[in-house]
Amino acid sequence: MSWKSRQRGQAHAAPDETGGAGRSHVTPTLARATDRAAEGALMARFWGVRGSYPTPRVGGGSIGGETTCLEIRYGGHTLIIDAGSGVINLGEALMKSALTTAAGQHTEITLLLTHAHHDHLCGLPFFAPLYDPRFHVRFFGPDLSSMRFEEIVAGYMRPPYFPVDFRALPSRRTLRSLADGERLILPADGAPRVISARPGVAASEAPAGALVVDALFSHLHPADGTMLYRVSGGGARLVFATDVEIGAKGTVADESLIEFARGADALIHDAQYSEDDYHGPSPKRGYGHSTPQMAARIAAAAGVGRLILTHHDPHYNDAAVLELQRYAQARFPEVVTAREGLELRLDAARRRLV
Repeated sequence: MSWKSRQRGQAHAAPDETGGAGRSHVTPTLARATDRAAEGALMARFWGVRGSYPTPRVGGGSIGGETTCLEIRYGGHTLIIDAGSGVINLGEALMKSALTTAAGQHTEITLLLTHAHHDHLCGLPFFAPLYDPRFHVRFFGPDLSSMRFEEIVAGYMRPPYFPVDFRALPSRRTLRSLADGERLILPADGAPRVISARPGVAASEAPAGALVVDALFSHLHPADGTMLYRVSGGGARLVFATDVEIGAKGTVADESLIEFARGADALIHDAQYSEDDYHGPSPKRGYGHSTPQMAARIAAAAGVGRLILTHHDPHYNDAAVLELQRYAQARFPEVVTAREGLELRLDAARRRLV
């Protein structure tokens, strides 16, 4: 039987794992990922998993309705990928955690942006640490459409679009462009540095305790492209690939992603559209997003440990999103659907979801 999405307003919450009604969206909490992580583990938590725009009407169940935001913790590092509406709740949680920060000290945050579409930036003006002098937020991301990365970020927060100018914020902020093939090294102590990653250089060559981020600029999003990130720490590797349309640029672009993700413990991959919507009467082909079956094909070819589907379409309710997971599992068994509050723990000893 072919799958059809429900219209907005008809969405309902799918049952959760305990058989009860769907859970409400994630609220800020002091129970940080590192509170439960053994030292050396790479921890990731999803704060936003929707694509295109926030969906409060559809997102009231277990999946959630906030747009893309992933928090990664390793050692003392806090790394965030994308500032969709999910970053608002994350920012409030970080503010609570910073209550114990000593006067004169900064809480360091590294924020990576994949690209500049609204659904990946709309939470930035409401990210509470930007308004607090105790925080130092380091921004990294690609130059796009002949604009420097610094211009893109600062231009998103300025009058008349927003009443507070980015340059007037009380937090400390540094911004740097990342290019294709560059590697960001976040040492256990000291300032981060960016190098050109030579072919065959292993992340383990970074200083002990460092968190390493490799960047691959992909044209699998047909418009301006998008930056993909591979995060390595504690012997574990996680790849984040959103806003990619498999097959959009031929086999070369697909193979670049496969090689970039090869052997990763977890691949977080765009899976916005059902096959029906992608190929249907109003096809979404060329919009820059994949189906779960496309994501499963990449995961299988790259030999990853687990595939996490994300960037869910705002029209799909929980039941529809979870049905797409089953289609992906037919091609790659180790598939999980990203939802707000889902945590990944990746280390040499064990790899699990919570």
